[in-house]
Amino acid sequence: MTQRDQRGARGDDIDAHLRRAFQQLTDETLPDRFTDLLERLRAGEGAEASSDTDQPDRETVEAVRADRNQ
Repeated sequence: MTQRDQRGARGDDIDAHLRRAFQQLTDETLPDRFTDLLERLRAGEGAEASSDTDQPDRETVEAVRADRNQ
């Protein structure tokens, strides 16, 4: 096997491992707190549409921070 073939084979192995890793991430379910948050956000879309604020509420910020720390 030539050096070029070896690099190609290594690249194929790396690609396969990355695909597998990212597939595992996409297969994970969303935590309940995010599912609940999404439901609350969808339910409040009509009421929030008239609001002039673009700032997230404290609960949303805390949920995102907690997820980042896990």
